[in-house]
Parts: sequence; structure tokens; C-alpha cells
Amino acid sequence: MMFIVLLTVVIVPVVIAWPSMGKKAIKLPDSDTFIRQNGTKWQIQYVGNIKFTGSIGELGLGGDKCRSSFLGGRHIWNCGDMECASDPFKCGFSMGPAFYGTKSVSVINTTAHANVGDFQFAPPWHGDPKPVPPQSQYGMDTSNVVPINATTGLAYVWEITRGAPDGSHLDQGAGVVFVTLGETQPIAKRVGPLLTGSDSVAVGIFAIARVQQYIYNYNLQGPFGNILVGRVEASDAALSASKYEYLLYPPDNKTAPIWTRGIPAAKDAANYGMRTTESSGRFACSQYGSVTWSRYFHKYMLMCNLFLDFTFFYLAENPWGPWTGGYKLLGDDSGWLGYGVSAHPRWSTKDNELYFSQGPSGPLNMFKLTFHY
Repeated sequence: MMFIVLLTVVIVPVVIAWPSMGKKAIKLPDSDTFIRQNGTKWQIQYVGNIKFTGSIGELGLGGDKCRSSFLGGRHIWNCGDMECASDPFKCGFSMGPAFYGTKSVSVINTTAHANVGDFQFAPPWHGDPKPVPPQSQYGMDTSNVVPINATTGLAYVWEITRGAPDGSHLDQGAGVVFVTLGETQPIAKRVGPLLTGSDSVAVGIFAIARVQQYIYNYNLQGPFGNILVGRVEASDAALSASKYEYLLYPPDNKTAPIWTRGIPAAKDAANYGMRTTESSGRFACSQYGSVTWSRYFHKYMLMCNLFLDFTFFYLAENPWGPWTGGYKLLGDDSGWLGYGVSAHPRWSTKDNELYFSQGPSGPLNMFKLTFHY
């Protein structure tokens, strides 16, 4: 019965278009000039660390990346592995909880439960293969959430089994979850088997974006800095791997790219991917990120990290690129460790402002980026 209800919701999507036409695009200088203009033409303000309310907030809840989304008039946060003060015995452990946001970009509502495990977002499907020793439990990486209609969203998961004494894990594959608004927290449910097997690319785990009738999914796989982009109609087509198409670049790397049907195998990831104006043609990133529409630049903005180091953004006319070269925002000289950067445009009150957060396995740092071009 659940399968029928959710499919009915998906088949009647709304059309969401980020771009608002009629505004003159703002052009940035080259990347070296941009760096020199820090403090005059643009600036970054450290807002503080993300705070969690309730008893688990008082116990020092923290952990892996946290992404924000907006659905049905509510802010949604979904995160990676989380526990209190790096101790699973203080407030439990969650392989990927989700919470509601508040009016403040740096305050997340975690009052409803005293155990972070009760905020679990995307549990395994009942028909998934059970972990086989030495693996003892599931792991679930999740994308951000995009709306299908006013009350239902969609996200992607990458399922693994883990818990072996040697720290190893086994990939299981990519899946689709439908997201609804529960009383105390967002709820994500799978309605069937995984979308792919363990040999596919990790669909949408870098980021996803809803642009008009499509859901665009991004993942970082293959050679260094290679970010793949795929898309599927925002309908029940998202449940069928054959309905997806990915941007494929011919071997000479010069011929125009084409969209090709199907979800690529991980071993073929190097044949796919978006292009930038960097000399390598790829991105200077090795970590999760965000893809959003910038009302200020009137372009799509992709943010990403070099692991525990630089934070960059790129701009493009289309959600599949081609993208500019990278503009460095933070680096090792700033004292901030780049990991799991996530943009939070829904809290911005001015077009030239953008909040973003990042931080590895502990406090999550919030920043406000302001442009003056």
C-alpha cells in the first residue's frame, strides 16, 4: 500500500525553476585577482559552530557532514555518522540522522529525543541482504533532499554493510528514498530494492538539485576531481535505472559531450564527468559539496572541498556545466579544515550573501560569504 501511495505522489510533480530571468549576470575576475580582493570585493565571516538543542545538544552532539534542504515550508538537515562528544555511550549513535532546522541557520532542533539513534533518517529496506560476518551492521550515506511536490521530497542513499573488527566495509549499491515531514523529524523510506548494485557509481552522494522537470545528481568518482552528473525526470522514472542519463565525454576530451542512457559502472567513471576551465578540465576537489542556483551571479554554483584543506566554488550557465575554474574561499592558511561543505541558501536574506558550513567529525563550522561586485 505504501508503494502505491508514494508513487501517486511522485507522478504528479511540480515544476521548479531556479533561474529568475531579467537580471544582468555579474562577472568575476580571474582566480588570482579574486584571491587578492578578499576583504574588499568579497569576505567571509565565521558565524560560529552549529548548535543542537535539547539534552543531546548539551552532551556535545557532533559528527560528520550535515546538509540542509527545504521541503513543505520546513528546513531539513540530514547528516552523516553522529554521536555525542565522540562517545556512542553518551547519547547513542546514528548512521545518518535527520532533523528540522530553526529560524537560525546555525541552530538545529534536536529536542524531541535523548538518543540520536531515534532520529534515524533512511533505514535499510526490509528486503535488503543482511550483513554477513565479519560485517555486522548497515551504513547509509545520504544526499540532500529535493522536492517532488509541496509535501514529498526525494533523496539518494549509498548503502554499505560494515562493523567488521578490521574496519572494512562492503558496498551494496545506490537507492532512492522518498522524504515526508514527520511530527518530530523528516522521514525517509525506500519502497523497493536498491536502484543499482555495488558496482555502480554512487548516485547523487556529492549533491542533487531539482531544476525544472529534472533531478540532477552529482557524484565524485574516477580520476582526481572528476565529478559526474546524471539526471532523471522528477517522477516515478527515478525508480528505474534505465531512465537515467549521464553526461559522457569522448576519449579525446575535446568533442562535445553527449547524454547517454543508464547509470555508469564505477569502473567506467573516468569516461563521464563535467568539465571546467582548469588546465586538467576537472575540479580541484576530493570531498562532498553542494550545487545551488546563485541569485547574485545568476548562475549555478558548485561548492566542494579538497580533503581537510581548500574550499572552492565554481560557476556555470547550466547545471551540467561547463564550469569556470575554481575560486578559493578557504585554505590551510585560514586555519579551517575543509570537509563536507554544504551551502544553505534558504537562510540568506540578500542575494549577495550565502551561508555555508563544513567540518570533519566534530563541531560543524558555519560561515557567511558576502560579495560586493
